[in-house]
Amino acid sequence: MKCTIIKNKLNRHKYCKKLLNCVSHIFKIYTLLLLLPLSIFSQEKQNTLTSKTERYNYVQEEDTLINFKFSFYNLDQEFNISGNDFNFNIKPNFTLKTRFFFNYRFISVAIAVAPDFIPGNKDNDIKGKTKSFTFNFNFYMKHWAQEFQFNKTKGFYIGNIPNPDIPDWIEGEDPYIQLPEMILITYRGTTSYILNSNFSIKAVRAQTEIQKKSAGSFIPSLMYNYFIIDNSGEKDWQSYQNSYNFEGLVSLWYMHTFVIHKNWYITGGIAPAIGYNFSKLETYFRDSQYTTHYREPIFRLNEQINIGTNIKRFFAGIQLFASQTKEYLGDNTVKQNNYYTTFHVFAGYRFNVPKFLKKH
Repeated sequence: MKCTIIKNKLNRHKYCKKLLNCVSHIFKIYTLLLLLPLSIFSQEKQNTLTSKTERYNYVQEEDTLINFKFSFYNLDQEFNISGNDFNFNIKPNFTLKTRFFFNYRFISVAIAVAPDFIPGNKDNDIKGKTKSFTFNFNFYMKHWAQEFQFNKTKGFYIGNIPNPDIPDWIEGEDPYIQLPEMILITYRGTTSYILNSNFSIKAVRAQTEIQKKSAGSFIPSLMYNYFIIDNSGEKDWQSYQNSYNFEGLVSLWYMHTFVIHKNWYITGGIAPAIGYNFSKLETYFRDSQYTTHYREPIFRLNEQINIGTNIKRFFAGIQLFASQTKEYLGDNTVKQNNYYTTFHVFAGYRFNVPKFLKKH
């Protein structure tokens, strides 16, 4: 008995020591992310205070024209939830989405849908039907960028577990376990500051400018996301869960555009991020309900690469954006890894501005 007590004390001591080490590392990373932009700002102060004449050597403004952009892109968003004796890979059923952009001066607006007529979006019998709608409203200034996004997706399936209701289930031929009433609603926001004004974020994301000379910049950012996973429509289940989550993260992008020809460019970027997730998990049984709250650290890594052409009237290109997130829920026996990958193929054209939009 005495040995057992001593063993328990040692285990608690080891756990506390690991927890303190984790908190210490998180504090150090937070401090680095908060102080590094100040150091970078002092180093690039001369660039950020450059005259308009010097910036024109690097950036050609095309925001007096109105541009429309159309893109096809895949949205591979997975929820990979695993524990000691389970692992669920939850996916929406679509391969490609279409997005329509309207960009003028510092404003960018976009709407995205996942129509059934696109190849790869039609296998509803096997993976179930998914409906998805996305709306973006962004502001891009010389130094500041503010991005907002709303997304609603309904209909998911479990992609890594055979359907127990079908004997001798064959992957790709027989239906997966489908979650037709599962809904994901997401509100995203990002506030960023571009330290080097010779680097144009508009040229990369809104194409209302053209990067004429190679330039790069550190971009400290604050990200805040609120998302809801709602299973309440599955009334026939013996139990179900709803999840309400708020994420706040600090990230530090570094992006660089290489102008490889007069009208061709390659842009690459990477951003480590750290923050906290505040979650409320509601578990419903036939005769009872339980609510659990989690407050856990998040570690995330974002990457981006763009290749394209950008001339006076026409622009086109491809973009790859990827994000990996790891977080621990509760007692660390359950972990959630989210992988988010988007591959865009886009093209657009700049038109003269209608008279009613021009300045008088």
